Amino acid sequence: GVHSPEFAFEKDAGNVAEAIRSNGIRYPVVQDNDLATWNAWGNQYWPAEYLVDARGKVRATKFGEGKYDESEADIRALLAEAGRAAPDGYVQPKGAIVPSQETSPETYLGSERAQGWVDPPIDGVHDYGRAPATLDLNAFAFGGTWKGAPQNATAVSGATIDAQVQAKDIYLVLGRGRSGGSHVRVLLDGKPVTARQAGDDAPGGVVTVRGHRLYHLVSLPEVQRHRLALRLDAGVSGYAFTFG
Repeated sequence: GVHSPEFAFEKDAGNVAEAIRSNGIRYPVVQDNDLATWNAWGNQYWPAEYLVDARGKVRATKFGEGKYDESEADIRALLAEAGRAAPDGYVQPKGAIVPSQETSPETYLGSERAQGWVDPPIDGVHDYGRAPATLDLNAFAFGGTWKGAPQNATAVSGATIDAQVQAKDIYLVLGRGRSGGSHVRVLLDGKPVTARQAGDDAPGGVVTVRGHRLYHLVSLPEVQRHRLALRLDAGVSGYAFTFG
């Protein structure tokens, strides 16, 4: 595997090693902080999959999540072609995020790539006031005081995020500084998420941010439309929303 970092914290070897351990990855992973491999292949996607046969020829490519059964079949075909036996039983991916046309599009909290915000993120410290009472679908709004940067936004005081979203699962890349709080309260339609609505990282409707990674905020039985509200402790940074 080749790790091509999107955010600055992903260039830290300690963070990458922890992600490898927590995800149970046993194959070698190259840390390509300068995107040399990414550029050499002319790649444009996270994730990108290139299947190379025993003679070094690229035989298949896949971009983005999903179609894991097709990838498995292609791998097994190449193994058979090379005279190798495939393992018994198909691999079942765990925790994969597969967006669809029904779900809200991903967006970023940093000024560099933000989309869909009522007031676009601004670098430096800025007070956004209160979020609007109503929001259109796929609209996002900061509330309170934030410190903006190209890749992220950090809560300063009274920091909130409100959004009208459509999804089954809601994820947000979060991190925290060495000082300040480390919690994010998650609400749907003005009420704390219930046990049946909470994502893996939001027991009791509260996310405890212990490090920089993707956090699972909400998990619903099907794609639904809701007003999402987040209330962030000072010092918590947000990077990007993803919806599944």
